[in-house]
Amino acid sequence: MTAAGEPVRPRPLPEVSVRSGDPDEARDVGTRVFHSHRVTVLGDASRFAMTLDAASLGPLTVGWLSYDTEVRIESAHDGHYQVNVPTAGTLTVTSAGRNAVAGPGAAVVHVPDRAAVFSGWATPAPVLALRIAQPALEHELEQLLDRPLRHPVDLDLGMDVSTGRGAQWLALVRSLATDLADENALVRQPMVAAPFTHSVMCGLLLTALHEHRDELAAPAPAAGPSVVRRARDYIEANADRPVTVAEIARACGVGVRGLQHGFQRAMDTSPTEYLRHVRLRCAHRDLLLADPATTTVEAVAQRWGFPHRGRFAARYRQRYGVPPAETLRQRP
Repeated sequence: MTAAGEPVRPRPLPEVSVRSGDPDEARDVGTRVFHSHRVTVLGDASRFAMTLDAASLGPLTVGWLSYDTEVRIESAHDGHYQVNVPTAGTLTVTSAGRNAVAGPGAAVVHVPDRAAVFSGWATPAPVLALRIAQPALEHELEQLLDRPLRHPVDLDLGMDVSTGRGAQWLALVRSLATDLADENALVRQPMVAAPFTHSVMCGLLLTALHEHRDELAAPAPAAGPSVVRRARDYIEANADRPVTVAEIARACGVGVRGLQHGFQRAMDTSPTEYLRHVRLRCAHRDLLLADPATTTVEAVAQRWGFPHRGRFAARYRQRYGVPPAETLRQRP
């Protein structure tokens, strides 16, 4: 909050950035970006205004939504899952006879094609809203389970995001919203976007309550050494592409969890970490061969899917004992 008591707004996202005092326009914009809905003003109608900043990354749409006075929203979520997390105040939600209250440490999760009614913004502050295309999330779950779903996954209405996995997942979504505020952000590059969207969807499935949670938590048979070797070969051959763990598992004919357990047993690491190791090695090679007059450390890091220069430098120094800039300067 500012000294005047007004909420601090997140940096606007580039694809949609709208502020409107017209309820009809606000409804039309919200419908276009997220889902069809109806807005009823519960507070001071003379203060009504909606602010929405949003951007998309593959199957994900993330945005900051706020109203300047209390409203009730009646919505349908056709073909999409959606998670809403207030940054202040509360949202009170009813859906299919279930009730939940969301606040800064508690999210509400909407499932496709199920009507919901929620009210909030008695305290005007942004709500972090994430929409996920239904086919993408359910495909992600099928990859984790290594079998087809019999029916759409029914996520519980409430989700704790105050501690543990929930807090980690919320931090991931917040970082997505922050990064997408930059039209040139690395997260928009395919090498970074594919694993990032995979992490957001997989993290939601491992955090939210649903009927498959116990199955996901149960140990899966570990892939054998020959499968792990095939996966390593696949990673080595495709490290310059935006590969995901699901793609690697599919190429090797095993499930995601089986591949992860196989890597842990055989190599004491994960497929994702092994992929980072291979890409770090490739970045090291490029730095050795590059001309420092025409190449930068940042350019090499971006080429190999490392979006944060500081983290790349820390990983590089841990592996090679010197900063990446020093390797670049030591061109043979």
